[in-house]
Amino acid sequence: MKRISLVFIALVLTVIVISLSGCSRTEEPISVIPDETLDTIPAPDTETDEAVDTATDTETDSESDTETETETETETETEPPEPEPEVDRRAEYIYQAHPELTPVNYDSPSLLPISDDMGQEYQDKITFLCDSPTYWLWPYGMLKDGTDSKQIWTGPTGTMTLAYLRGFGIYDPYDGMERTIPEAIALHKPEFVIIALGINGISFMDEDYFTQEYTNLIDEIQRNSPDTIIVLQSIYPITTAYRNWGSITNATITAGNSWILKIAEQYGLKYLDTFSALIGEDGCAKWELMMDDGLHPNRDGLQVILDYIRTHGYAEVMK
Repeated sequence: MKRISLVFIALVLTVIVISLSGCSRTEEPISVIPDETLDTIPAPDTETDEAVDTATDTETDSESDTETETETETETETEPPEPEPEVDRRAEYIYQAHPELTPVNYDSPSLLPISDDMGQEYQDKITFLCDSPTYWLWPYGMLKDGTDSKQIWTGPTGTMTLAYLRGFGIYDPYDGMERTIPEAIALHKPEFVIIALGINGISFMDEDYFTQEYTNLIDEIQRNSPDTIIVLQSIYPITTAYRNWGSITNATITAGNSWILKIAEQYGLKYLDTFSALIGEDGCAKWELMMDDGLHPNRDGLQVILDYIRTHGYAEVMK
């Protein structure tokens, strides 16, 4: 009887336990991978991943470079090109109408093209080493400090001759003393010299003689003041009113100007074609721009020359 009671109690406890288990939260079954399948799952392929990353980076970099190149090309395409300097051909038709005149070589690298107006500061830097046609800028008071200007260097009488410059004394406007050109250059070392010489001597000097004297002058300036900027200027035209017309004509002058331009090319210097600013359709200087003597520009003519110099500027002077 006692044994039966124990069995009964065990059954009752079992029923209770089963009952309680049915009320508990059902857990999701956990998948367990059998040991023998672990070896079949591939481990992460590091090299492959790196290769993929590298390929992706390369593609990204390539796309970036392509975009940059495209942007650069686009920027380059949108930038306007630098305009070519405009050569001043205002007198070309006059040369064509007067074949006795030696035309300007418009392809010369020495010929100063049209520029913006370089302004008063540019003009004030100039020292004119000149004969009488340019000298008149001084008594007319058209340069810095008027009639006290230091910008005109010429002989004591207001002129000088290219053929006789060796040992020739010019009037030094700084102290009124007479000095040779090399002495004055060495003493004052001008920043910017325009050589405006040639009318005196062109009637009797051939090309070799003219060139020799002109290049001697350039050599003296460069030897005594290497930093001085030198620009060569054409001889101005004349009219038939000039008393020596015949021994000197504009055909003579244009031939001389072609020699000056070749000298500029030889030395790598710049050339101002001021002749073209004064020449008229008749092949002579414009009468309204000249004094009655037919040789010297009047005030209006000299203003035309100054305007031409300022609007055919040499940018190196302002650096």
